[in-house]
Amino acid sequence: MKRTLMFFPVIVLTFTCFLLIFNQESTIEVFSPRGTTVELPIIMYHSLVTGENTAAQYVCPISRVESDLCWLREHGFESVTLAQLIAFADGTGTLPAKPVLITLDDGYRNNLTLLPPLLERYDAHAVISVVGEYSDIYTASGEDGSPHTCMSWEDLSLAAASPRLELANHSYYFHHLTPRKGSSRKANESVEHWKDAFCTDVQTLQTAMQENCGFFPICYAYPFGQLTDGADALLQQMGFRITLTCNEENSLLTSGQSNCLFSLGRYNRDGRISTEEFMAKLLEEF
Repeated sequence: MKRTLMFFPVIVLTFTCFLLIFNQESTIEVFSPRGTTVELPIIMYHSLVTGENTAAQYVCPISRVESDLCWLREHGFESVTLAQLIAFADGTGTLPAKPVLITLDDGYRNNLTLLPPLLERYDAHAVISVVGEYSDIYTASGEDGSPHTCMSWEDLSLAAASPRLELANHSYYFHHLTPRKGSSRKANESVEHWKDAFCTDVQTLQTAMQENCGFFPICYAYPFGQLTDGADALLQQMGFRITLTCNEENSLLTSGQSNCLFSLGRYNRDGRISTEEFMAKLLEEF
């Protein structure tokens, strides 16, 4: 009996040490050394449809989206999230050797109804850039029959809760070609007037997203890709970490350089062309 009592503390101590070692190993932080560079292609979809006969420059059949995801996986690309990009840029995280960011502009309802099952199947994520005015319109109308209806605020709250989807700010009222093109300055508009108008529009959607979806987006997608001098700096002051343009180019990200996530280029996914033809653009950069 005494021998048993003598060995019991030893067993407890050994087990405790094992738990400590296990916990230390499970909480080891993995990050890329500062200065590590990674090339990032970003794909930009818009509206999605089930039939291939309605494909257009900004309308992609869901079958081609699946073909794209399959191609990316077979060629070693891994879908990443905004949080992963930020952690890498801050020097507190890592990225796969061949990351890819999947984005969709304008907040079409078909993004919510058609895309998540594919994202789940291919272990991918996507960022949907929302136009606040569109959500107001479709919330008021209650329309959900058109394949190109945009998400209501209720839809957006569902999208925000999805583990595969992230939401970005795509302006509230600035998704127009006139009197200004996107968020750019109007002709003869003073810089100060533009700054006030731009920041007010951005903040209007931020507030609406907080009220309806419970969070503030940290990514801004410039409407029509219109980037005005000084816009990135204003958005950074407002707490944004990432901005997206429509320049068709890969972006070079550097670990430890948080500013490398601004003015990232994207490739518009023309729904009329094959996966192989579209992906050739990405391969040209590698």
